[in-house]
Amino acid sequence: MSKSHFESWVREELETDRFHDDVTANLLLDKALTPGKAILRSREDGVFSGAPVVEAFSEIFRNSVQFSLKVAEADQIKKEQVLLTLEGPLGKLLSLERTLLNFLGLSCGVASLTRKFVEAVRPYPVQILATRKTIPGLRELQLSAVVAGGGRIHRRSLSDGILIKDNHTALVKEELLLERAHATRSPLHGIEIEVQNFSSLEAVLKSSNSPDIIMLDNFSVADMKEAVSIIRQKNSNCRIEASGGVSLESVAAIAATGVDTISVGRITHSASCLNLTLDFET
Repeated sequence: MSKSHFESWVREELETDRFHDDVTANLLLDKALTPGKAILRSREDGVFSGAPVVEAFSEIFRNSVQFSLKVAEADQIKKEQVLLTLEGPLGKLLSLERTLLNFLGLSCGVASLTRKFVEAVRPYPVQILATRKTIPGLRELQLSAVVAGGGRIHRRSLSDGILIKDNHTALVKEELLLERAHATRSPLHGIEIEVQNFSSLEAVLKSSNSPDIIMLDNFSVADMKEAVSIIRQKNSNCRIEASGGVSLESVAAIAATGVDTISVGRITHSASCLNLTLDFET
């Protein structure tokens, strides 16, 4: 995402919070203009993500507030570690506080949860993928945080590749959809198809139009291991993805089945914000 896009995001959120109409900060009167310093710390261990957000704030407030980032994108951070300092008029620092914490808390939370999944499968040659299950309007922020956490991106949008899912095959059979996909796809697009049972998997493997990736959706670990063996025997070039209800408790067992990638919706749609705090010095 471009720098200008992040700036637009931040400006929109500042406007939503009525930054220029902070009736509480107005009570400070002249004290609001007093130069001060704020220190942003993490209250828990995690992974930092949000450097583009800080850059956007720095650009927006370039004439009044100095932002000094103390960590780099994707850095492992510790409880009580200083992540960022801000210097400027106290009233302005108070008014931008919540918007800044909202952005950084979310991005650090996604990066931190992603890192936990990545570490859980470290012994296996498998990649953790983000999905399109993101907070509306914040997809690029969340996907950027996934990358900071060590994950990869499955698809940024519907135009990134062909993914035939169960709702597609409920309308048109697997074989016909694969045939159409091969006939119409761009050379830059891969073809992936989701299967939810062995019957659907058999239909896909019988097709003369092989997919690039087969997604095993909501398979038990035992069934997944069997499905991986079947796919490897019949189409060794096909990559295999696992998806559906993946948790930190189950991800290692899934990785051990031999899949190539694991899609994890919860790293974006269910990640908790990292607990950050902004403390003021005068």
